[in-house]
Amino acid sequence: MTTKKKGRGGGSARQQQQPLNQQQQNPNQPQQPNNGRHTTHQNQYLQQRRQLQMQRNSRCRLFYLQRHLVLNCFNYLDQGGREAAFSVMGWSMENHQRHKQAMQRQRQIMESVKERQEWKKNIFKQVLNVEETRNANDEKGGNEDASLCKDVETRMVVSDSAHPDESRGEEEEEEDREKFHDVLPPLFARVDADTLLARLNTRRLYKRLLHYRREDRRRLAEHLAKYANADGDGDTNGNGIVEESIVDIYEGDLKNHKTANRIYPKNMTISQMAQKEWNDLLVVAGMRNQGKELPYDPFPTQYELLLFSATQRAVAALASYPRSGNSLMRTMYEHTSLRVTGSDMQGGLAKHDLVGEMSVGCDKVQFVKTHFPERRGSPQFRCCRAVLLVRNPFDAIESHYNLMMTGTHTQNISPEIREKATKYWEEFAVKEIRVWKNFHKYWLQQQIPILLVRYEDLIREPAKVMSRVVQFVLEINDMGSFFGDRIDRCIKEQQEIERLGSYKPRSGGIGKSLAKYSPELIEKMKAEGFEEILEALHYGDLLKKPVEEWSKLPFLPEHALEFESSQDLIVVNQGDLSRTEKESTKWNMVKKELGIHCDCVHCKAKRSGKAEN
Repeated sequence: MTTKKKGRGGGSARQQQQPLNQQQQNPNQPQQPNNGRHTTHQNQYLQQRRQLQMQRNSRCRLFYLQRHLVLNCFNYLDQGGREAAFSVMGWSMENHQRHKQAMQRQRQIMESVKERQEWKKNIFKQVLNVEETRNANDEKGGNEDASLCKDVETRMVVSDSAHPDESRGEEEEEEDREKFHDVLPPLFARVDADTLLARLNTRRLYKRLLHYRREDRRRLAEHLAKYANADGDGDTNGNGIVEESIVDIYEGDLKNHKTANRIYPKNMTISQMAQKEWNDLLVVAGMRNQGKELPYDPFPTQYELLLFSATQRAVAALASYPRSGNSLMRTMYEHTSLRVTGSDMQGGLAKHDLVGEMSVGCDKVQFVKTHFPERRGSPQFRCCRAVLLVRNPFDAIESHYNLMMTGTHTQNISPEIREKATKYWEEFAVKEIRVWKNFHKYWLQQQIPILLVRYEDLIREPAKVMSRVVQFVLEINDMGSFFGDRIDRCIKEQQEIERLGSYKPRSGGIGKSLAKYSPELIEKMKAEGFEEILEALHYGDLLKKPVEEWSKLPFLPEHALEFESSQDLIVVNQGDLSRTEKESTKWNMVKKELGIHCDCVHCKAKRSGKAEN
């Protein structure tokens, strides 16, 4: 007789094996929790931890309460009694001072963080309020939309690294730098060209979204009005408009859907979006040349994204005397080529969407603005060809005078100030005509390829002038249809020449500033011998015509003149200046004598700092 072996639990091996087999047969069946000794030990452990934590918390509270009471008592002691008390307690006065300073720093940091949070909340509220106002005023016209967009641009923050804007004064930035030094020190680093371009493209994306929202509402309103006015007579409505077929409606909706998917593509950075849109433009241009139907509508040119463009050669320069239209030409070039233009001046045009102010010398731009030799920019750069943009000296000098007196690109000085400053104006005009003459003489003597363009031709025939400029800068033998279509779209969509620029120009026109020059002043300017340069720039008979005919000046041959070259390149910002010490004007002293408050950001910051003191 055989005996059965007992298992550990006292049961047979077959009885022990049965639950295991059941578990193997039903692997998805959940195991029953074990409520035995393990659970009891775990509960006891958790209870002990809670008791220890409560004891620790009570000891900490008692310690800090005692210390708080002791320190409050020390507040009523003089310095000697406080040192004696600290000696009895075994404490160090140095540790106490360090702890006190640490507490003050911590309190300042908390206040700074709180202020910054409130600042961000206010910014977001302002952006939302502006968008709501824009949506409510969509039917009032494009001018109000443009002003609201500009309001958003000045307030909208793209990222934390883009917090300080270019409109702030040095003293304001210094105060903020000290204020937030312990909180977010990297915010106040110098803004680089890539950050400026990211800001601009982000603003353009924002405007693009608002534009297509308005277009959707307009399209919907048109459809509703169209079907509301239909009288049911066949295929026409009450206005005699032929109704669309189902196929046309479907194709239109499909095209709108493809366009909407391109407005703001997902999972892409700003630079990737810009590069993709440029590649799409090349594809669409090929389809247009082949006669194919376009799969989607192009974006408006003012909402397209820009790119940097590395160049393997020396750059092309845009040389001009100040206030001769270089900002207008740069903006039109950027709209046409979708490439950022550079500048050797660290000026305030970044807030006017010209973000290439810091990109020279970084191999990011191929068309660079310069005022050399009127002033010296930075850094020096090699130039293999130059577009010489000229403007008649009377309009250019008077506009430059307004810029220096007001500190802005858009404002005029008042008639009262102009009358008080008659002496300074005449001195400035005589000195500045020498600078104007020497500036153009310098560039006409250079032996690199030069393209002469007049501002008066640019504003009257922008498409034809820009066609010559793009062909010259990019060294294109045949413009083809791509850039021709780009230039036509850029000019036609903007409708007005004032909207093509980065900012609204001062009111005026060709020759309107001549009335500010007295006959005696014009004779003094003639004595400086600038008429030879006028002849070379095809302004020879300018003073022989009445000012009303200045706007009808004959165009340059083919709207631009190209000079032959015998030299490969020159170095810009190297050499003597055309503005010497004799031609310099101490504007701060002039404004102080006249009692003029400059409206530039630096002067505003200084005045606000003095007022607070």
